[in-house]
Amino acid sequence: MEKFKRIKIETLLTLFLVIIFLNNLIDYNLQTQHDAALHHYPIFNILTLNFNEIATPYGIFYYLYITFFAPIAFPFYKLEILGDRESFYLMIKISNFVLYFLSIIFSIKISKLIFGKKDLEYLLPVIFIFSISSLHRTFLMARPENLIIFLVLVSFVYLFKLMKQSKLKNKDKFIFIVCLFLIGTAKLNGFCYLLCLFFFLLIFNKNNFLVFKLSIFVFVSIFLYYLLHNYISLMSVYDRPYGIELNGVKHGLFQYGKDLTLFTKYSFMDSWNFPIRYNHSDTMLNILALDLYGDYYVYGIEKFREDLTLLNRKGLILSHIFFILFLVSLIVNSVNFSNILKYNPLLLFFNLLVPAGIFLLIIFTIVEYYGENNTTIKLEYINFFIIGSCYSITYFLTRYKLMYFKKFFMSLLMIYLVFCNLQLIPFNLKFF
Repeated sequence: MEKFKRIKIETLLTLFLVIIFLNNLIDYNLQTQHDAALHHYPIFNILTLNFNEIATPYGIFYYLYITFFAPIAFPFYKLEILGDRESFYLMIKISNFVLYFLSIIFSIKISKLIFGKKDLEYLLPVIFIFSISSLHRTFLMARPENLIIFLVLVSFVYLFKLMKQSKLKNKDKFIFIVCLFLIGTAKLNGFCYLLCLFFFLLIFNKNNFLVFKLSIFVFVSIFLYYLLHNYISLMSVYDRPYGIELNGVKHGLFQYGKDLTLFTKYSFMDSWNFPIRYNHSDTMLNILALDLYGDYYVYGIEKFREDLTLLNRKGLILSHIFFILFLVSLIVNSVNFSNILKYNPLLLFFNLLVPAGIFLLIIFTIVEYYGENNTTIKLEYINFFIIGSCYSITYFLTRYKLMYFKKFFMSLLMIYLVFCNLQLIPFNLKFF
């Protein structure tokens, strides 16, 4: 009976998240996503078998995956229910829905591994993850990060097994290797995730020889794909795709006389008063705070743009709460380092991923910054570095000495998550 009740609640939660996502996915205009041409043309060329015209520095597998859904979308075009562009977008949306749904399933699976199945608190990180506006927005677009997010969640499962058992079955090894290979070939940010993962394993996993073997298989496979990619695409994986439409505009932080204070200065009042894109190109922290639970760059759902200032101001407050919770959980988990390492070592990895993702944005911006309309600081690039922190925060709030106030903190967290999810629903309470 207990198992049936748990399955029922998991199903209802999944249905709730899926309904919110589908409501926004159906309305989303894929023409308005950023880097639309960069991601849409490879799909179109594969679909029309124009392999000689494929030009992308990113891995081909995500684009190839999308074309598998062409048989579902094509009848709508053939029967003249949808036009060619609309049926093309339908194919992308169906593929994204599948990845989103599978991501929910695996996030629940990871929660069970970390929190157990006794209490329903294991569902809180799942709600937490899929209430993040930047992650929700990513799944509305055609981006390799959609595949990476799903595969990162899968990798968490096998990473947990590896840290607990120090060995894997051959089938698990194979799935883990394939998963990491696809992450590493999808995009440079995926490759950086692999570097973080193997760095963590080499330090905290006892079976260093197994880690070494896994890393050899993964990185050799990725290198071979990089060689093959030159024959698949007109662009190599080392080509610079970012800002190609700017045609010769100089790029690089120091080229514009900027310094590293761009990554350290912050103003809550500036964020509050000017919460829309291009007002904070010189302040990374302002952008991250506005975009986590808002839509700073205006790439999200059109129906929200009527009062985007209000949406972003509410998101600003929610982001501050998130960052405070993360920092406190990071400190508490660091103080309880030996205990975490023994019972839940995956939480250490999650804590390390967030600063690693921010560091990646810093390096990227130093190299690619291109002036007052700069858009290199996007959470879409590092969502999969952030999602693990939702498990760490929930663990901090429901364990340790705080467990004596567990019901109180869980109630507060639920209220917080309600407001986070209101950011994704076309119904905005006007408090400000």
